[in-house]
Amino acid sequence: MRFRHEVSVVLFVTSLFALPVLSAQQKAPAGFAVVELFTSEGCSSCPPADEALSQLVREADQQKLPIYALEWHVDYWDNLGWKDPWDSGFATARQYAYARALPSSVYTPQVVINGHLVPSYAGDLGALEAGARSEASQAPAGTLSLRALQESPTSIRVVLTMAGSTVDAKVLLAEVEGDLKARPNAGENAGRNLVHSNVVRAVKVVPAASGEVTLDVPRPASGTSRRVIALLQNPSTLRIYAAAEAALATDGDSSLSGRIIDAAGKPVPGAPIQACSGRVCIPATTDAAGYFTLTGVQPGSYEIDFASPAAASVRFFEHSETIHIEKTVWRFATPAGLLD
Repeated sequence: MRFRHEVSVVLFVTSLFALPVLSAQQKAPAGFAVVELFTSEGCSSCPPADEALSQLVREADQQKLPIYALEWHVDYWDNLGWKDPWDSGFATARQYAYARALPSSVYTPQVVINGHLVPSYAGDLGALEAGARSEASQAPAGTLSLRALQESPTSIRVVLTMAGSTVDAKVLLAEVEGDLKARPNAGENAGRNLVHSNVVRAVKVVPAASGEVTLDVPRPASGTSRRVIALLQNPSTLRIYAAAEAALATDGDSSLSGRIIDAAGKPVPGAPIQACSGRVCIPATTDAAGYFTLTGVQPGSYEIDFASPAAASVRFFEHSETIHIEKTVWRFATPAGLLD
């Protein structure tokens, strides 16, 4: 006899980034390119570099290139009349660390690619493209992949998997937010409409090891895009060995992520799972860590079926409680309009 339990859950819309599948005629780049822009809204020469980085991000997304951009807003131009809303002391400290390691001077706008290559002018899109493509054509020293799952409005669970050169390395995790807009009313850019891509909003440095990490993040602005970027980097030389990214939810996505664990709290891997509403079923399979994502979930009532040990539990992300089950079927209802 199958057990059915009616429960309403708060669903969080999320999506996962996967490495692109290229056609047989295309050749995937062997490596990657991390393009870090050091900029400021208080710097009159920075908007062209901000726009060049935005174009590079659009190109990488359209062509599915392994180019990962981070827009770091430094805080040392805040005394010119405009306080950059996205600045951080971490960004300034990171730029000074590059200045010591490369060596180089400290200025804005400045770009560093893969921790060692510095184009002469950050606003030259052609130079950024050439440098990024050149670095992406080289075989990486390590491999890194990640999944990013929103657990609450202010926390992200990141699952890291890595191999290769991890000795004397650290992982830098950054949540970046795109399509951020501002119109300074003071300072060198007063009256200009500014648009930013991949602004670093949260950052955390962790040991280089496969596992799970919680990243605390600020609440996002409305209508922006969000990603998590991970870098495997030597903390002394600052050379970057590997990089990857995972996209987070945007308004209008309709997917549901969660995790299945057994009675001992261990993940249930490889469990086939499906959500059915009438004759329409959405299939998925839990990964090695027990995570799953159901895509195309629309408002309505669903019956979830999967093979699991007795007393397993399921957690939907952004829902603070787990749903305990003793059989293979339970039901949930999505609030009307939640996934619109």
